[in-house]
Formats: sequence, structure tokens, C-alpha cells
Amino acid sequence: MKQPIPIEKGHVPFARFLMALGAGITASYLCEPHWNTYAVINGVQVGAIATFVYMVLYTWLRRQRYYGFMGFLILLIFFTWGCRSAWQTHPEIDRLHFSRGEYRALIGRVVDEPAVNNGYLRFPLEVIQAYGREGVTNVTGKLMITLASPDSLSTPTVAYGDELLIPARYQEVPPPYNPGQLDYRRYLANKDIWHQGYLSSTEVRKLGAGKGNPLVATALKWRKSLVTKFERYLPDKDALSVASTLILGYRADLSEELLQAFSNTGTIHVLSVSGMHVVIVFWLFSKLMGWMDGKRKLRLVKFIILLIAVWSYAALTGFSPSVLRAAMMISFVMAASAFNQENRIYNSISASAFFLLLYEPKFIADIGFQLSYLAVLGIIFMAPLWQAILASNHRLVRPLGNYIGMSVSAQAGAGPLATYYFHQFPMYFLVANLFIALPASAIMYLGFVLLILPAGIWATWVGVLLEKTILFVNAVLYRIEQLPMATVRGIWIGVWDSLLIYLLFFSITLMMVNRSKSWFYGTLIAIALMVCTSTITGFQRQSQREIIVFNVKRDIAVGLIGNGDAWIYSNLGSLDNRTIQYRVLPGLERRVSTDRIHLVQQDSSYRTESVYVKDRVIQFGDTRLMVYDEDKTYGAQLEVDILLIRNNPRVSLERLIKNIRCKQLVVDGSNHRFTVDRLVQEAEANDIPIYVLKDNFAWTLTLPD
Repeated sequence: MKQPIPIEKGHVPFARFLMALGAGITASYLCEPHWNTYAVINGVQVGAIATFVYMVLYTWLRRQRYYGFMGFLILLIFFTWGCRSAWQTHPEIDRLHFSRGEYRALIGRVVDEPAVNNGYLRFPLEVIQAYGREGVTNVTGKLMITLASPDSLSTPTVAYGDELLIPARYQEVPPPYNPGQLDYRRYLANKDIWHQGYLSSTEVRKLGAGKGNPLVATALKWRKSLVTKFERYLPDKDALSVASTLILGYRADLSEELLQAFSNTGTIHVLSVSGMHVVIVFWLFSKLMGWMDGKRKLRLVKFIILLIAVWSYAALTGFSPSVLRAAMMISFVMAASAFNQENRIYNSISASAFFLLLYEPKFIADIGFQLSYLAVLGIIFMAPLWQAILASNHRLVRPLGNYIGMSVSAQAGAGPLATYYFHQFPMYFLVANLFIALPASAIMYLGFVLLILPAGIWATWVGVLLEKTILFVNAVLYRIEQLPMATVRGIWIGVWDSLLIYLLFFSITLMMVNRSKSWFYGTLIAIALMVCTSTITGFQRQSQREIIVFNVKRDIAVGLIGNGDAWIYSNLGSLDNRTIQYRVLPGLERRVSTDRIHLVQQDSSYRTESVYVKDRVIQFGDTRLMVYDEDKTYGAQLEVDILLIRNNPRVSLERLIKNIRCKQLVVDGSNHRFTVDRLVQEAEANDIPIYVLKDNFAWTLTLPD
């Protein structure tokens, strides 16, 4: 049976360098940045470099007994480099960061192409100067700007490389306020952004243009012209969006339904310009220049042209981590071929990751970066096994078997981590990828042909064929998405569960290849551990009973969890509401199945064995919660466990609790800051526990079993 590509000792030096660098970067994420610690790390790095240089100069590498220690110094240098480089842009470390001073205005440059969404422009601004009491000061740091502009959808007012003057009005990016909610603060921190500002177009003054990186500016300008050509020949909006996104990496306005169809069928990777796209570019140019393989000098010329083509395409598509990974790996493979050096795939993968992290350490936290490398490792390690299992001499069946093996291997490599991040699994990923693979490649080729052809009848015909191919792909995806159990949602697994799944895949592969009892027992152990953790998690879910008052700003959402079911009491229209989807459901889906989450509309009457709702009073088991958001008086005494106060009631708390006695007060974000301060003072005076949801995490009460 064909075996996975072996890892030979001594042939993967970059794997050790990568582990040291990655360990340093990971350590920086596990610890809060502190100036004293940063200074110590710098000192250790300088000491390690000085010691290494001294040993090289004074031993001339002749004394082998020092080699081990010198190797340790190299790894220590990379470890400290990872720690230092990941911290150096943090406001706590960067002494010139704009947030460390008080300024009236900021001057900065737009360092990425602005994203347009619902009449707003969003873009990162690299701040270079600040104006305060002492005049103009040079500063550093990035700021995420959201610019409101009525005409921004048709004529964006800001472009890459513009130099802007803005008022110094910003705030720190808030943390997620609900359990399971997307951590947007961490996402921006991985881009060295810790602050954001909301401005109108009238508050922004453009000081200049073309101040960005000339290479990036040229690539963006070129891409915009290519998108314009697509607009000329692809009248269908969805076809235009897919072509622009798939071929050029342009952040097109894909419809929510189409984006969901790609996601639910496990083909979302097709829309992300990634290794497949870079390989196609490499293959096209390589075939066109195949006649240059005969002579050594021509091979070098071909290598240079291919290198330029691959990296030009990477620049054109915006240098995403997955594209950078593919471009870097292909560059190593091309170099090895051009200079007649044996290519070792694991070392090439490690080298590409090492140099990318050396360039940008925070790629390590990028989901696309992680999934891209895991998918490649899955293909390299497992695809030979699947190709042996599905081997066939039939010239039509063989490519199908190879593609199935690659698709399953890639899914095995990236699937567990993707499930950990996105909490869903596409059941028909193999079917969808088989039906989409050939048309997606055809879309790529047709798209490149359309971009190369001059305006005329041939371009029109290619445009029609390209549009029909894209619409066919969309129709197939919609059909697959509608199949029963197309996507299993609400899969909440932890890091430990993901590691167990990877251990299971690894042990199964080696067991089948080596026919080893040891790996058979390892497989059984992995299965036993997974069953145990799944059983424990299931038991905890069934026995867990909680009440969660979510932070949904001015709206209301109260979650009730018990006996494997969950209810959402809310004024929001349905479970498809965006606020419910992004702020509420993640916290409930990690505790119960998605199909067992029920919506109870505010002001409605509702009754089950576990929940009773009437007149804004919620009875959940023995616990009673009341929503109070008006100046209504009650003649009779009412006792509740939780009193949720909304919408700035004018009645004093002392008067309110004469009729409504409670054990816990919760004040949500619909109340003004003055109302919140008053209620806090009155609650303290009456010795009643109070929790303020405004700019705070969701309030949770765990109930006894």
C-alpha cells in the first residue's frame, strides 16, 4: 500500500525553526503585554545573538561539541523574536502609539482597500501624526474607521493611499458581551488595531492621495480595471460577484443567500483565493513555457518568469494568508526544480510558514492561515493512502478517485479545526466538491481568457459562457443545500476534542499503512477518549439549567436553558434576526441542539411544562423573572427573583419595590446612563444586588438541578 510521505530526520530544519518561532508567538498570546517583560525578552535575544556570533567567530565551527548549544541559541533567538515581534505594536509596548496622548486631530493613511457595506465605508487608518497642545507630533498605530456617507455605495469617498485629517474621536474596540459571540476585538488586534472611530464624511478632510505602497496601489488599480471589464461582460449580479471574488479576490457584494449556499455545502473555499488559484496560474504559465525546460539557462529564465507571475497574482488578489502560503510553497518547489535540488515537501511547508510568520507573526492566529496549512498537511499525509484504496487503471475513473482522495484528505486536515471555529459541518462536502471542482476550474480558465481578450465578439461569447457556467454552479449549490441534513449546526467542540479527532485520523492512517497493532491500540484509545468526553459533555448539557439576560443593546433577549431545550424571550422578530443570530444563538447552541431552541415573543402568552409567560412575567421552574419597562403601578404585592428594568422608567426604585419585591436587579442597555447611575445608587441604598448590562457582559444565573 502506498505510504504517506515520510519525514526524515535532518531534512526538515525549518520545522524546528518554525516550532521555536511559533512557540514564541503563542507565548505572547498567552501573556498580557508588559514593558518590563518586553525589556527582558529583548535582553535575552541580544545576549543569545551576541553569544552565537562570538562562538562562530572564535570556534570557526570546528568544535562539534559546541554545535548542540549553538543550535539551542538559534532556537532561543527565534523564540524571543516571536515574543518580541508579536508585542511590539501593542499600545502598552509602543511608546509612540497615538492612544497614549491627548490630541485634537489625527493624520493618517488608508492602508487597505475600503470595504463598502450598507452605505458605510470601513477601512484601517495608519496614524502617522497627531495635533495637540504641543503642535504636530509624530505617532504610530492603526485605527479602524467607519465612515458614514450617503453616496458611498456609488462613489466611495476614500481610497487606498489617501492621507486624511480626522478628529481624534475614537474608543477602544469593545470585547464580546455575550457567551459564544464573535470576538471582534481579538480579530482587529490580530491586525494591530485596538481602537475604532465612527465619523461622518463631513468630518474627514483629504490631505493627499497616492501615499500608500506603490506596488500595492498598482495592484489594486489593476484589479479595479479588471473588475470593470467583468462588469462589462457579466450583467448578472451574482455571476459578477462570484467571478470577481473567485478569480481576483475582490471583496464583491455577494448575496447572503449565495454566500450561505457555499458555506452550507462545504465549498466556501472556492470563493477564497487560495492555493488552488495560485496553482492554476503556475500551471498555465508553466505549460506556456514548457519549451524552456531543455537548457539550464532557459530553466532559470522560466523560473524567474514563473516567480514574477505567481507573486504578481498574489499581489493582485490582496496577499491573503492562504495565497501567501501557496505562493511561498510554490516558490520553494520552483527553486528546487530550477537548481536541480531535491525538494522535501515537509521542509518546504515549514519554510513557507516560517518566513510568513517572520514577516507577520500574527498570521498564526488567522483562521485562513491555520486551515490552509492543515488542509495541505492532510493532503500530503493522507492522500497517498486514499489513492491506494481508490486505485484504478481506468483513465476516467482514476482522476475521480484521486480527487476524492484529495478532497477527503483536505477535509480531514482542516475539518476538525473548521468545526471548532464555525460549529457546523457540511454533510455533502464530497458531493458538492465533486460537482463544483470541474466548473470552478472552468470559471478560472474562462475568467483569465476573458481578461486577456480585447473587447469584441470573442470576449462577448466568452463572457456569456462564463456567466452561464457560474449560474450553473450556483443552481447546483442551491439544490445540494436543500437536501436533508445538508449542514449539521450547533457542533460545539473544544480544543481537546479537536486534538482527539486529529489523533484519531493520524492513528487510523498509520494503522492502515503499517498494519501495526500499536497504532490499532492507539486508535481504540482515541475512540474511547472521544466517547468519554462526548458522554460527559452530553450529560452536562442535559443537567444544565440557566437563565441568561443577553446584552443586545436597546433590545431584549432572555435565554432559558434546561433539560436539553432552550427558549428565547425577545422583542426581535424571529430566530433569523441578525442580532439573534450573532449575539444570542451562539451562547445557546453550545448548550442545546439548534432544533430545540424556541422563540417566545415579548407581550405574548406562552406555556409549557417548563416555561410559563404572561404579562411580562416569566416563570422558569421555581425562578420568576419580570420585565419592567413602563411607569405602571401595581396594586397587589408581587414577588420575583429577577427584575429586569428597561426603557428609563421615571418611578423611583424605592417606590417600585414596595409593590414588586425582587432578589436581583438587572438594568439593560435601553436605559440612559443617567437612569443607570440613579438606579445603581438607589439599589445600593436599599441593599439590593444590581447588575448593569450596558457595556458589560451578559448576566447569567445558574439554577440548581
